[in-house]
Parts: sequence; C-alpha cells; structure tokens
Amino acid sequence: MADQKIFAGPRIRRIRSAKGLTQTAMAEGLGISPSYLNLIERNQRPLTVQLILKLASVYKVDPHELQGEARGSVAALKEVFSDPLLVGELPGDQELI
Repeated sequence: MADQKIFAGPRIRRIRSAKGLTQTAMAEGLGISPSYLNLIERNQRPLTVQLILKLASVYKVDPHELQGEARGSVAALKEVFSDPLLVGELPGDQELI
C-alpha cells in the first residue's frame, strides 16, 4: 500500500455534499486551499496520508473506506474491460477512477 496512490475524489465529494459543505468550507476544515480540494475531487491529485488522517479526525471518515473504494472500483472495471468484446487498450488505473 505504500506505493499505491489513493484517488477517492467522488467519495470526498459525497462526504462534503452530505455534510452540506462548500468546497471552501471543507478545504478550510482540512487546512488546504479550495483549489487543491477541487483537484482532489476530480481525481487530479491523490489523497496524502496527512489529509486522510485529517478527514478521519474532522469528518469521521474511515480511512479504509477511502482506499477500499478505489481498489474495488478499479478491480471491477478491469474485469469488465477484459471482456473479449471490448478489444482495445485498457485505460490506466487513474483514468478508471
């Protein structure tokens, strides 16, 4: 897991929306800029360890859920793309998330 980057943008966006927060408000709570949070939500930046810990403490997010979602989604999509009817190049992991 040390080498694996965690991209969980949609999950972060759902958490933020469920709490009724703007990107600015959530970014402030996490100690990051709103533009950086926007990049995270669009899977343009991975979650850092510090940010995962902050999400856990401030917003009561289970860190394993963030990693598990990305891993499970990629595995499921890779299985779908392995179908012989879908001949072609398999998208990269980051593109699948």
